[in-house]
Amino acid sequence: MRVYEQTREHLHEYALLQILYKQAEQQRGRPVYSGFHQVVRKLLQDGLYGQWIYNYSVSEIKWLGLQIVAERDQLISSEQLQQYMNEFVTSDYDDKRLGLPQERLMLIAMAAMQNETVQRLQKVQEAYWILSHGYVTLPAEIMSFFGKSFYQRKTGVRQYAMDIADSRIASFLSSKVKEKHIRIPDYFMEQVKACSSWSLFDAEQVERTFGCPLGNFNFERFSRVADVSSIAHKKVSAIGLMKRLLGSEGVVVHFHNHEQQEKAVLHSYIQLPHVMREKELVRTCTILVRLLNGIESIWGRTIQIEVVGWETAIADQQIGLHSKKATQFIERVAREINCYLEAASCQSGMKTPLRKAATVKPRSINQATKQQQIAMIDRITAEQRHTDRGGSVTLGKSATIETAELLQLLIKAWSGRIPEVRLI
Repeated sequence: MRVYEQTREHLHEYALLQILYKQAEQQRGRPVYSGFHQVVRKLLQDGLYGQWIYNYSVSEIKWLGLQIVAERDQLISSEQLQQYMNEFVTSDYDDKRLGLPQERLMLIAMAAMQNETVQRLQKVQEAYWILSHGYVTLPAEIMSFFGKSFYQRKTGVRQYAMDIADSRIASFLSSKVKEKHIRIPDYFMEQVKACSSWSLFDAEQVERTFGCPLGNFNFERFSRVADVSSIAHKKVSAIGLMKRLLGSEGVVVHFHNHEQQEKAVLHSYIQLPHVMREKELVRTCTILVRLLNGIESIWGRTIQIEVVGWETAIADQQIGLHSKKATQFIERVAREINCYLEAASCQSGMKTPLRKAATVKPRSINQATKQQQIAMIDRITAEQRHTDRGGSVTLGKSATIETAELLQLLIKAWSGRIPEVRLI
């Protein structure tokens, strides 16, 4: 079955590429991936790319065009390829695609390295190398707009979310909403552990009175709300409310720690399995730091480095996913990555903070035992020791795990500073 699915995936990728190539050939009147400098000239004439391209001479652009490897399109999954076609590849004002995936990656590398004064072409080539091999992936915002002369506001998928202190929480939990995002502060979890009471408020009334939503309140401010006589509130059992939450379907818990509240940053990802299989970890880290420094200096946004693919990398090492060796492997590799990133930051000569290695992808186990879920939480916690941003855990409900045990797992995840827990 797995071979069949992989074959079907490859056929889908091939079909999408053929559509993309045929459209490009018809529009350009020449074979795909030929005449890169002509593509760049067209993008400039149409005002789709910034004037920074004039930092490169015609001969330099022609040389960089020769470094593009068309075959690396085959490393892009069908899902990613669809995203390239719909979002990343440049389109004109009539929504006609003017670029191809490898051209877009080369232009991102060129834009990032535009201010380099020493061996600039080599640095562009190296940046293109890690992007085109899929060793790292950049934020969708960068992939879509970096280097271009325009910026579109993208609309995201709507999320249904509510604070645990909202008086409507009970009806929200019993609703038919498929994915219910619940924001939970540390002091609610402390009340649950103490088997104490919890106050529910009219969220709209609180916002009108205090000028900010419930979710932005710290412990001291939250405590003062109950003392305001004009704001109606109701006391309930904290553990009773928690049991109701655990019994609801499709709940995503977001633990909110005000002391560790992070600034909004973009995230790039080291694709660990690909990099380790090719033994290119040191080189990838070195080039990535230089690439992100270039993007940040122009884009003005911080980009956090994260690491994804831990489970696949663990499997590649033939280590049991729930074993102590898996946690030790994570600790060792994360330390190595941080050392490489720190060395690269020093070599770049820029005063940038050490970027951290971490995971942000959900980890799920279907029909897992309590011990397996504990091992999973321990593993994610180990990954998080090397990050400013945590991962996500999916806890599976089953007939073998009682509500009290599920609560213990949730408390363990909260204690390990895992910010998101999905209950399925």
